Amino acid sequence: MSSDELRTILEQTWSGLAKAVDQVNHPWRFPALGTQGLDGPDVRTMVLRSADAVARQLTAQTDIRSTKVSGFRKDPRVAWHFFDPQTRVQVRAHGRVTVHHDNEVTRATWTAVQEANKRNYAVPPAPGSPIDDPSLGQAPASDKAAASANFAVLSSGITFIDWLQLGDEWHRRAQFTWTGGDWRCAWVAP
Repeated sequence: MSSDELRTILEQTWSGLAKAVDQVNHPWRFPALGTQGLDGPDVRTMVLRSADAVARQLTAQTDIRSTKVSGFRKDPRVAWHFFDPQTRVQVRAHGRVTVHHDNEVTRATWTAVQEANKRNYAVPPAPGSPIDDPSLGQAPASDKAAASANFAVLSSGITFIDWLQLGDEWHRRAQFTWTGGDWRCAWVAP
């Protein structure tokens, strides 16, 4: 199997990630994000907001008050996990997160956030705070200033991708490591 096939797999992976951003029903739209939290390993489902192959960036959005933000400041390493049950392709992508808050990145991104989603960032108690009634965790629709102030973008620079194709008779697996100027591509045992 040629290096051309490996390059095609890498290109198709980034293309699939980009499609997942715009296609609500795409299986990679809601990846799991693994982190080293304040109390040890943690994993959560995120919404993939952008995928840029040239910049090697994946982004998600969060509330700046979330405990995961403190975890990223302690240890910015992350692992993304994507799985497509139809094609039986798993992608794991490793990188480091940069938290953007109250800067050009967040201001530019905020304008594209759907109005219905903006109010999620205006909830008075911070995410994970104890509440007496589930209705207290709902945001007032009118507090756009608070919502904007709590909005953050998580930008993850990807440096490693592990691609696995599960087959009925045999599996294929490839790894892609960023060398600083290009991707080193290799077949590995599944």
